[in-house]
Amino acid sequence: MKRHFVNTDSEIFEIPRFRLIAGLIIGLFYSFVFYSFLYMLREVVRILSFTQEYDIWVLTDEEVNFYNLFFACISVVISQSVCFAFWLDKPRGFFDKRHYRTVTIVNDQRALNWYFLSWFSKLAIVFGLLFGLTIRRGYYVFSFYPDYSYVFILFTIVLFLQTWSATRLTFKRKSLKWMLLTGAILSLMALGLSKINLIDYKSLNQNILRKNVQLNYKLELPETNVCERLFSRSLIENIYVVKSKNRTENEPFIIADNREMDINELKDKIIEWKSMRSENEIQHVVYQLHIDKTIKMDFINQIKNIIAKYGGTRIAYAVVPNVKEYDIRFYKNFSFQSRIKNWHSDSYNPKDIYNDFTSFQNIIEIKQSISGECYVNNKLVENDKLKPTLRHLIRSDSDYAIIFHVNDSVDFSDYFSVVSLSREVITELREEYSTDKYNEQFKWLDSEKVEEIERRYPLRFFELPAKFGKL
Repeated sequence: MKRHFVNTDSEIFEIPRFRLIAGLIIGLFYSFVFYSFLYMLREVVRILSFTQEYDIWVLTDEEVNFYNLFFACISVVISQSVCFAFWLDKPRGFFDKRHYRTVTIVNDQRALNWYFLSWFSKLAIVFGLLFGLTIRRGYYVFSFYPDYSYVFILFTIVLFLQTWSATRLTFKRKSLKWMLLTGAILSLMALGLSKINLIDYKSLNQNILRKNVQLNYKLELPETNVCERLFSRSLIENIYVVKSKNRTENEPFIIADNREMDINELKDKIIEWKSMRSENEIQHVVYQLHIDKTIKMDFINQIKNIIAKYGGTRIAYAVVPNVKEYDIRFYKNFSFQSRIKNWHSDSYNPKDIYNDFTSFQNIIEIKQSISGECYVNNKLVENDKLKPTLRHLIRSDSDYAIIFHVNDSVDFSDYFSVVSLSREVITELREEYSTDKYNEQFKWLDSEKVEEIERRYPLRFFELPAKFGKL
């Protein structure tokens, strides 16, 4: 190479006026098209997050504006690269020294576009697999904005500087003022382009979320420290028990398959669900009850009796953890599982079952007043002392049985607090025993050790319906 090869003159950027204008038009068109592509790609990902419960990935106005600005910045930087390639890609003499300079700049711009598209598509696929499939409702767990917004800013700056790398090597300091001027122009273009919303995302969110029962009816679920996640979604039938938001009498009613119904229609819905399943599936079906915590237990017990009468044995109360790290909608499938019995069946005699339970040495009877006060073995126990009281009674004699007299007049939250605390105490005692004896968490023990601990602290919890009175 000759000396001063990297030096240049102004002839390298002598572009005909028509070609200059055509390049600008192509750049503007490309920036809008690419911005539209990125914008619609984001909305497609959001729509794919749509669930049967009418939940969707909702972005705040700040998040929408930030992502729009990022898409616009990427689009205008790439469009600038397209303009450079269009302006400089023209026939020249092979031995012309300017030929090597222009080819270097053009190739750098083209390679930049393809490398970016390749990287961006791979990142989008990984993001979709990770938060769309691996972690259900992962958008409630992780968000780029605002914690990682600086990554997008740095990426945009690096991408812009990369478009000028070959040009800077050729023009040296002469290109600095053009780079700064172009950066200012592109910033203004990106700011204006980001204000364009191709679809009304707010209306889209409202049209979907207005059918979301939990939001629409302001459903308040009980909280607990003992819950688990339901993974076999195909075996779950959701039943919502809510109060009307319009009627003054505020009577509870049921929503199943997005249809309001009274309690008399529930049996027909259960029969319909059973008719759509095989015999093997019916016995494994879990009826998940999403119950507002202010509903009276009289109505809840009627629902449980109908489920049991028509073959249901497994229910799960929809709950949320006491300690919530994420949005409450993330805990959609968290539940407190239980089993129910058909008291109308000849195979279940509540008096015989009650006598079997009272055969244990340590009988712990719990009763609730209408106001929700708890009486343990006929002694009033304050709600905040119920857990230590049960813990003390169970540890005093492991040959125990808890008998809970359900009061139909109490709220579901009062009823559930007793059920939840009882299981929480037993769970904690199992965990303590496992740690003290085996120095390991209960869930990691082998089957033999688990059976040993469960025999020491069994889950003997018997709910006695109020209609049976004193047996």
